[in-house]
Amino acid sequence: MNKTITYNYSTSAILERSREIIVLAKDDLKDLAKFGASQKDIDNLEKKLAEFKKFPDDKHFAEKVREKTQLKYDAEEKLITTIRNFFLIFSIIIPTKKDSKKYFPTQKLTGLKTKELIAMGEKVINVGKKFKERLLKYDMSEDFFENLKSHISVAKKAVKNLDQVRLERIKNTNKRRDLGSALYEQIVKLCHYGKTYWKERDKERYKKYLLYVKSDDEE
Repeated sequence: MNKTITYNYSTSAILERSREIIVLAKDDLKDLAKFGASQKDIDNLEKKLAEFKKFPDDKHFAEKVREKTQLKYDAEEKLITTIRNFFLIFSIIIPTKKDSKKYFPTQKLTGLKTKELIAMGEKVINVGKKFKERLLKYDMSEDFFENLKSHISVAKKAVKNLDQVRLERIKNTNKRRDLGSALYEQIVKLCHYGKTYWKERDKERYKKYLLYVKSDDEE
């Protein structure tokens, strides 16, 4: 397994730093070659830079997660509204809490997770079958339960789709990190050649190859 190198650059910063090192290394290649640098090292950095630039930014995947999350919220709202309508009629048919709790130990909907709301909706359908005739007197017909089934189906799909885009985002975040790590590794390599050559020759030129400048004396 390849080791992922941690680097303290933002996306924009590592892109800019890559371009800077490419320019520097091209200008200094003849001198850096004395310490082992080659055109292939510069080519590799340019290749890694192109791969990193081409890869989609996290904003793309974050937006997909937001879209799917909103669809899940919409599905939850429709489920909650429909189930509450049932509970309203059910409280007329079974007015005492003691009796209603035999079927629904709790009628709390706010704060439930989507999967819990789905489970509650499915329970409403099952209980509704037992009171079919009595519910019809209050205009709670088969259409109501078909509508509820539809909302449950939409909610299940919304959860599945959200899980998929979240997983996709994680995978792409890891991929982007790996690409950034490979890019940074090439930067480090060329910076090493540059620092080695210029350290005792030109302090200002040497500083241009420093990855993180802490002070005038630190690398």
